[in-house]
Amino acid sequence: MSEVVTNENASATGAQSTLQAATDALNSLSFIETSSTTTTYGIPKYTTWVRVLEDVDDWDQTVVESYGRPGLKLRAGDILKVEERLPQNDFWVGSNGKDIGLFPIDPRLAPVVYSKVIGLYDNTADLEEGDVPFRAGQVMDVVSMPSNWWVRVNFDDRIPSRDGKQRLEGTVPFTLTEPVPPEGMSDNPKPECDPDAIDKHPRWENVPEFNVRVLCTYKAQSEREVDLETNDIVVVTKVWASVWYYGSTNGRFGRVSTNHVSKVGALGLLAFTSINSNHLQNLTMSTRPPYHRYYVRAMWDRTPGVPGQLDIVLNEVIEVIWINSNGWWEGRSRDGKRQGLFPASYVRRVA
Repeated sequence: MSEVVTNENASATGAQSTLQAATDALNSLSFIETSSTTTTYGIPKYTTWVRVLEDVDDWDQTVVESYGRPGLKLRAGDILKVEERLPQNDFWVGSNGKDIGLFPIDPRLAPVVYSKVIGLYDNTADLEEGDVPFRAGQVMDVVSMPSNWWVRVNFDDRIPSRDGKQRLEGTVPFTLTEPVPPEGMSDNPKPECDPDAIDKHPRWENVPEFNVRVLCTYKAQSEREVDLETNDIVVVTKVWASVWYYGSTNGRFGRVSTNHVSKVGALGLLAFTSINSNHLQNLTMSTRPPYHRYYVRAMWDRTPGVPGQLDIVLNEVIEVIWINSNGWWEGRSRDGKRQGLFPASYVRRVA
């Protein structure tokens, strides 16, 4: 049996018209042909296992209190058994062999997927280009894992009004599916710890100290981060995959997004005294997106509360207007009511 562990960028596939046609066809179905596997709507039939690739201890206590359940202590190498999928699909309940508690749908964790997944819910509304529609009970072949919680699949769908089948391919959120056991097995086996997967996952690296300057005011989103004020100097001592810095500023220690700062001197002789988020795109090279319609999906919540910046919600789809070389992109919400800057590290391309 071969577990899918690839993590590659999904390529752009299909036009919006093709997506709409597939969605319309699915919405018109009175049935969907699947394998002999039966699925009760929304209720998993098989065991789902999740790997912990990095220690996770930055719990937001308000989230824990709102669910009324303890947060599970997560350590790299842990294998979690999913006990309950909460309706919001941002936290699930799992066990690590000792304790049971909440854990986040987080890029530091990765579900174990084999060659097929099966839909637990209908996925036919609010689809974007590259997403594929499916019904609960649809069995889909796994092509790759573009990211830890998104699966690229393809499957044959029979259209009652037409002869033959239509082959659909695209990305689906793993949270709306469950993995099908390997051939010959009645359930998904508990996987062994995979040191290679952990080793390939980004880690903090110690680096010689250097200074960065804060580009805009930022309110920490977790206990691991620090509040930032425009023009603050952060002394950096660690780097995480060119995405996060760890350092100190004004006596406070924590991590800082690389998109919120610039190395001292990197922007030449510009006067930093007047920099704020509204002026960021004027400081760097800006280009239009490579496609007429360029969409990204939020991988985390972010509510900066700063004028000129865009609040984003996990899984929200954002239309990109400008791509700036400093890592801050400009975009707007799908309803067109919100527009502003956001860090590119918080999103991924919708294929």
